[in-house]
Amino acid sequence: MTVSNAVLYERTKKLSVTDGLTGISNRPNMEQVLRSEFERSMRYGAPLSVVLLDVDHFKGVNDTYGHQAGDECLRKIACVLDRESERPADLAARYGGEEFAVILPYTSAKGAFHKAESFRRSIEMLLIPHTRSSTGDYVTVSFGVSTLIPGDDTSTDALIANADEALYKAKESGRNKVVALPFAPALL
Repeated sequence: MTVSNAVLYERTKKLSVTDGLTGISNRPNMEQVLRSEFERSMRYGAPLSVVLLDVDHFKGVNDTYGHQAGDECLRKIACVLDRESERPADLAARYGGEEFAVILPYTSAKGAFHKAESFRRSIEMLLIPHTRSSTGDYVTVSFGVSTLIPGDDTSTDALIANADEALYKAKESGRNKVVALPFAPALL
């Protein structure tokens, strides 16, 4: 009975931090990890980067191919993000709907931009059909990148907001691209 309870506890614990559809971290867990990494980065004066990404014209995937195909699309993208978030402290998470986030501790603005571009290319190479997209015949993703060295005058909310603004600019300027906005000029 004790072993059975321990197994059940571990399963429940894993489910509480995992997105049920994609199998990667869920948003509440991502927010907790981001707070912890923010504190660690502040303590060591190290850069912390966040990448937000959104599937371009995702509604068209569901409308054209069905919700099961949309779910499979999200699972494939999550797999790429998880696989390419190679370092133990890196964390890929489902942020909501067709949005994802990746936390990259100890990663400079330049490094985060290159990592996001690598994600973008890998997702594009999945060749997931999307004939209703204005960016091409396959699913594409837009990325917003933000980096800072945490201090008393910064916050996780500001870091996310900056990445979200960069994501908005990527979508506004044609989609299927990575945009990084400097949080502070000294980081570039």
